[in-house]
Amino acid sequence: MEPTSHITFDDSLWPLLVVRFSGTPTNQQFEEYLSKRGAYLERKQKHTLIYDTVSFRVLTNEQRQRQINWLKERAGPMKEFSLGSALIITSPVVRLTLSIVLQFSQAHMPYHAARSLPEAASWCAERLASAGFALDAQRVRTHFGLFAKRVTG
Repeated sequence: MEPTSHITFDDSLWPLLVVRFSGTPTNQQFEEYLSKRGAYLERKQKHTLIYDTVSFRVLTNEQRQRQINWLKERAGPMKEFSLGSALIITSPVVRLTLSIVLQFSQAHMPYHAARSLPEAASWCAERLASAGFALDAQRVRTHFGLFAKRVTG
């Protein structure tokens, strides 16, 4: 029996969006994910993302191609509104899948492959701060128990 699969969205720290994947999504779940992700893009607000794939299995070939096409179709809004994505990846298979999707989609947005949620949150907070969202970055750091990097010199 296949493990239960689901994809959840947490926008409680917006403009940070956290998307968690577990198992291998059905095609219907994957389409719902793309639709919901698209709705966040349609807000036309700058934001950053954490993709938590620790419990994720792998996309099917059909889903991988769908993801590539989806990214190509939304290249403009992604470039304009996405400040970058941190992907928590612990599986070599998922890392390979990500490389394939990014290569073929020609996605031109910053991303960071993180090994933990705190590392991903720290990277996203830096992206927010660099884009002028200092208060939001501090809220993210506080939520995840992180400390801002001190500037010395």
